[in-house]
Amino acid sequence: MTKLLVKHVAIGIVVVFGALTLTFVLARMSGDPTGLILPQDASAEQRAQLREQLGIDRPLMDQYLSYLGGAVRGDLGDSYFDSSSVSAVVLRYLPNTAILAASSFVLTVLVAVPLGTLAAIRRGGILDRLVQAVAVVGNSVPSFWSGLLLLQVFAVSLGWLPTFGTAGVASLILPTVNLMLYLFPHMARLTRASVLDVLPMPYVDTARTKGASEPRVMTVHVLRNGLLPVLALGGVQFGSLFGGAVLTETVFAWPGIGTLAVRSISRSDFPVVQGIVVYVAVIFAIVTVLTEVLARVANPRLRTAV
Repeated sequence: MTKLLVKHVAIGIVVVFGALTLTFVLARMSGDPTGLILPQDASAEQRAQLREQLGIDRPLMDQYLSYLGGAVRGDLGDSYFDSSSVSAVVLRYLPNTAILAASSFVLTVLVAVPLGTLAAIRRGGILDRLVQAVAVVGNSVPSFWSGLLLLQVFAVSLGWLPTFGTAGVASLILPTVNLMLYLFPHMARLTRASVLDVLPMPYVDTARTKGASEPRVMTVHVLRNGLLPVLALGGVQFGSLFGGAVLTETVFAWPGIGTLAVRSISRSDFPVVQGIVVYVAVIFAIVTVLTEVLARVANPRLRTAV
C-alpha cells in the first residue's frame, strides 16, 4: 500500500507540473493583458510600466521559473483585476463547485448504480431497455442544452425553482440534476456491464448452492466485485467535475471555479487561470489516490498489485 501511495503521489506531482506548464504557455500566448487592464487611450509608457509591474516584460523562461518557485512555496501570485491573491480568489469560488460536484455525484450514484444493477439482473426486460435508452439520449444531449431545457420547464414555465444564483438549496437542484444527466449514462452502462460479467461467475453459483439468500449474493458476491470498475470510473468522474462543470455553472450562473475560469480567460487574468488549473490538478490527483486505496480495501486481491 505504501508503494502504491508513493507511486500515485509521484504521478500526481507530474500531472500538476505538466498542467501548470501547459497552462503557463497557453496563457502567455493568449495576448497582452495590459490592453484589458488599462484604458484604450493609455500611453506606451503606461503600458510598459504596467508590464514591468506585472513581471510580464521579462523573458518567458524567467517568468516560468519565478512562477514555479512561487507555486512550490504555495504562492500562485496575485490577480490582475482583484486586490486579493490567486489562492484567495480561487478559494472564494471553490466551495460552490465542491458542493455542486458532491451533490451531483451522490445523486448519480443513488440513481445509476441501482438502475444499472436491476437492468443487468433483468436483462432484456423493459427496465433494461429503458435504462439503455436513457443512457443513449444522455450521451447525445449537450449539457448546455439540457440545462437550458431544465430552466425553461422548471424555472420559467412552472416557476418551481430559481433560474440562477445560490439562494439556498432550491438553487442547487437544477444544476445538480443537469450534471447528473451528464454522469448517469456512463455510470449506469458500466454498472450494467460489470454486473453482467460477474453474474455467471462460479463463486456466485457456489454461494447460491450453499443457501445464501439472494440479497446476500447480490451485495457480498456480485456488487462487491462488479462495482470495482464503477468505483474507478466514479473517482475519475468526481475529479473531473471540478474542472468540467463549466457549461453547467455558466448556464445556471453558479459562482464556481468554472465560471471564474471563463471570466478570467476572457480578460486574460493569467495568474487566476493558472491557479485554477493547479487546484483542479491537485484535487484530481488526490481523488485518484483515494480511489485506488478504496479499490484495494474493497478487493484484497488488488493489494499485492502496484
